[in-house]
Amino acid sequence: MDLRRLRAGEWLAAASGVALLASLFLPWYGPASVSGWESLAAIDVLLAFVAAAGVLLAIVTAAQSVPAVPIALSTLVVIAGLVGLVLVLFRVIDLPDGAIGRDWALWLGLAGAAGIVAGAALAMRDERLSMPGRNTDLTGRPASPPAERDPVSAPRT
Repeated sequence: MDLRRLRAGEWLAAASGVALLASLFLPWYGPASVSGWESLAAIDVLLAFVAAAGVLLAIVTAAQSVPAVPIALSTLVVIAGLVGLVLVLFRVIDLPDGAIGRDWALWLGLAGAAGIVAGAALAMRDERLSMPGRNTDLTGRPASPPAERDPVSAPRT
């Protein structure tokens, strides 16, 4: 496992996944301080899977030596994150029975779901390890510069 392969997108998705999972244990609604696990029916399990997907993206990216698997997984995590974001937005708009107000962990869950989407979207970028303008292959090793070609002039008639 090579943590140097993790870029900002993977770190953001993993941290947001931890934040979303932690928010489920904290109070989402008041005044009785009802946690996400207590107030959400089946949505809590789906949000836990979305949070795990954000963390899994960082683990898979660090473990894989080729970029194909992490890029494919980041696409799936964006979709899962969007589903999670819609579910949390639904719970922001529609309060459960008996809840009078929204508590701070609901906003943490919303930020976590949005962070998973943003982090996974950033993770789909080019995975080369070099700076722009530096010639490297897919592994980040130096490569020969591209051959310069002069344009061929048209034949004279």
